[in-house]
Amino acid sequence: MRSNILCLVLCCAILFAPNISKAQEIELIENNIVSIKQGETAPYSGILLDFTTAAKINTDKRYSLMENKLKLDHEIKKISAGYELKLGLLQTKHDFLKSSTNILLLHKNEEINRLRELVKENPNDYTHWWLFGGIAIGILTSIGIFYASVEVSK
Repeated sequence: MRSNILCLVLCCAILFAPNISKAQEIELIENNIVSIKQGETAPYSGILLDFTTAAKINTDKRYSLMENKLKLDHEIKKISAGYELKLGLLQTKHDFLKSSTNILLLHKNEEINRLRELVKENPNDYTHWWLFGGIAIGILTSIGIFYASVEVSK
């Protein structure tokens, strides 16, 4: 029973603790910016700034341009380095493919020259065999036809 009550009190404390801390918020004004109008201790309408706020605005204005330029230069260098890397990879691939193509062309030309030498050594001119073969087939055909006609006439 006692632990249930303690648990209930702690739950309520946890639920209401953020509201209590928010209610106790203290406003600290670091940079004083006060609006004034004409007729109030100033010759014209404008905004009154203390020295620290004015100095902060002045330095922020000066260095924000330099900061943005540095960021821009950094991004340009990153992108440039990425493209240089890609270009280097492509150049390496190109060189590799070019050398492998040159090697293949060299081997192809060597094989063509070797085959040309083989053809020069052993020409494939078989015309004399075709001539003798044709004459032999003609003679055998004539003998066969003559023999067939003699047999038919008997």
